[in-house]
Amino acid sequence: MKKILYIILILVFGCEQDEIPIRPSSSELQSFQIEMESDYKYQVYYNLENNIVVKQNLKTEWDLAFEASEDGWKIITNSARFAKVAESPNHNFNDVIFIDNLTWKTENPKGIIEETAIGDYRNKNSIYVLDLGFKIDGTNAGYKKISIDSVSHNMYNIQYANLDNTEYRSKIVIKDNSYNFQYLSLEDDILKEIEPKKQDWDLIFTQYTHLYNDPELPPFYLVTGVLSNYLNNVLIAKDTVNIFEEIEGSMINSYTFLNDQNIIGFDWKSYIFNEGYVVNSNITYIIKDTRNNYFKLRFVDFYNTNGEKGYPTFEVIKL
Repeated sequence: MKKILYIILILVFGCEQDEIPIRPSSSELQSFQIEMESDYKYQVYYNLENNIVVKQNLKTEWDLAFEASEDGWKIITNSARFAKVAESPNHNFNDVIFIDNLTWKTENPKGIIEETAIGDYRNKNSIYVLDLGFKIDGTNAGYKKISIDSVSHNMYNIQYANLDNTEYRSKIVIKDNSYNFQYLSLEDDILKEIEPKKQDWDLIFTQYTHLYNDPELPPFYLVTGVLSNYLNNVLIAKDTVNIFEEIEGSMINSYTFLNDQNIIGFDWKSYIFNEGYVVNSNITYIIKDTRNNYFKLRFVDFYNTNGEKGYPTFEVIKL
């Protein structure tokens, strides 16, 4: 009797109260379609482990994003709406600024591990002019000027206005390390929860600005694709050799994983005149998610059943 009671006590109290039993996840092939819509107006955050959309937002809902870690100081613009930045080092904030002869920069699609469009402002006395990019209907959203007055372990202090000093605002942005960034809409003067908590997502389906080094192409170009949660250590390898069905977990150590956010990017599809977008299903992406699980993923379509573009469909399976 004592032996039976002892076994029961082990079963009941053998785990700490905060622990939750974890069932092995299914390794069955799953298919999923992301709804960006035909004008690519949505940014969609996706979780690999649960095969779900965690959150989505209109791509025009924010203008600036502030690195949210304690030691973070980098600020990015919204490349999903083709935003650009120009530094003006010889102006005071109250000066009226004109956009003629400014040199414009956009975000590096690899992520903030590379230089941001604003760059390192901390030891400067510069004003930054922000081209807000495009609205959903394709019209220009206008311009703002920004001054980043200070950054500390827990906040940013900025001021911004129209170029002629109208609609002046002063803003404090509080950091929260459970997120990669804190997001601000300059039009609404509101801090918005755009990105989910950094542990909750792996990929974002979005438009973003791509940089070309080809002299025959524009230097900046708006593309539609997939970026990764690289700041929370999502790593990706690209396989164009092995057949999707034959890739197994035992092959993981043979891949070179990178954490540039645009490893998946946009070139898993191509546009053919009179045919539309064609997906290359021979490209397989091996992805290590935020929970250190590995998946293989390939795209199979870019259209929904009504023939509308902006609905990337992929197959994914846990390795």
